[in-house]
Amino acid sequence: GPLLFIFTTCLLLLHAAPAYGNEVDDAKAKRSNKKNQNYEIKQNLKKERKRRRREAKEQEREKILKDMKKKQKQEKRNAKGQSIPPEIKEIADEKIAWLRKRADKSSSKIISLTPSSYKEYVNNGPRLHWSLVVFTARGARYRCSICHQVHPSVVQLAKSMNYSLAQPTFAMEVDVQHNQEIFDAISLSHAPVFLMVPPTTSSKAPKVKTLYKKLPDKFRLNAHNNIGIEDLRKFLSRHTKQEVELVEEIDYNVLFGWIILLGMIVAGIYYNGDKLFKLREFKLPYFGMAIILFIWLMGGGMYNIIRGTAFSGNGNGFSAFFHPSNGTQYMAGGLIVGALHFGVGAMVILMNTWALTAPQKEGSKRKSYREPRTPMQMIRELKPSPGLCLAGAVFLWYNLVMIYTMKNPSYRLGFVQP
Repeated sequence: GPLLFIFTTCLLLLHAAPAYGNEVDDAKAKRSNKKNQNYEIKQNLKKERKRRRREAKEQEREKILKDMKKKQKQEKRNAKGQSIPPEIKEIADEKIAWLRKRADKSSSKIISLTPSSYKEYVNNGPRLHWSLVVFTARGARYRCSICHQVHPSVVQLAKSMNYSLAQPTFAMEVDVQHNQEIFDAISLSHAPVFLMVPPTTSSKAPKVKTLYKKLPDKFRLNAHNNIGIEDLRKFLSRHTKQEVELVEEIDYNVLFGWIILLGMIVAGIYYNGDKLFKLREFKLPYFGMAIILFIWLMGGGMYNIIRGTAFSGNGNGFSAFFHPSNGTQYMAGGLIVGALHFGVGAMVILMNTWALTAPQKEGSKRKSYREPRTPMQMIRELKPSPGLCLAGAVFLWYNLVMIYTMKNPSYRLGFVQP
């Protein structure tokens, strides 16, 4: 019995010993694999650091080389400018003097060109100035709303340019209304388009189409609705390598006007505060203010403030109050449209009010004495024909439709062709 127990125990120990040895070997293998993984991670981090340091050195070396090349180009340009023949420099300086004189005479600092002046000061050499040419169509019959939206940015940029530099930049405008010949020569059928024409010491006089087509696309900028003053400034600086500091002009007349008006309001409240407080008893001023606010809102008052639209145009008649393009408007035209909308609504309300008013009985007698009445009470007591109010509403609505048809001839007073 005891011998059998001892023999069985030895067999169990011999059977369990290899399994224990395998567990120890597995633990050692795991520790070894973990060490190898940590070593690989450290090696990869070292390689990544070396690669980043190498890339940083290469970028720094490229930057140094780029600055050196830029400096060499500038030195060559300066040397080339100094080596300009006297007769060529004299002609180029005369052109710059003429352009400066024209820019100083213009209130917007934009030089309006004709076909002959375009060929002389933009197309033909020699010239030592940069030309920022704006091909536009601001005439009333062209209906270019983008041209009118971009124009204030061009004016601000032109007023911010420095004409005292050795190679100044001038803002020039080529309007299709007076330069159809130029538009036809370069096959330009849309506007506005901005063109940067670089300086040249050559005395050649190429064709207008040749110079326009020869310039790379990077010297052209097609304007769109979202283009602004910053886009134009970057476009100018990218080619001329000159930083333009935008000039913000202050209209001191408007500023002083607001200061005086604010002072008058404060003085009126201080000296006549009690009387102003009694105005709350009268409803007519509030009614008038509500009418003015309604007309202003219906006439696109917020649009006029955001877009900075002009009060009226330069034309006569319809074109003086209503912009020919359906994408923008004048402030005067917007107020007229707002007033017509108010008139139509007022006529409809009065028509319904007076049509539902009970007629006075024949046997009733009027009082010989009446108490004082307010203007609103007098308006309520008026009893014209509801048909007359309907006719007035139709007439005012017809004027609204007519105005829209003038801005959009295809509308045809509502009879639109499919």
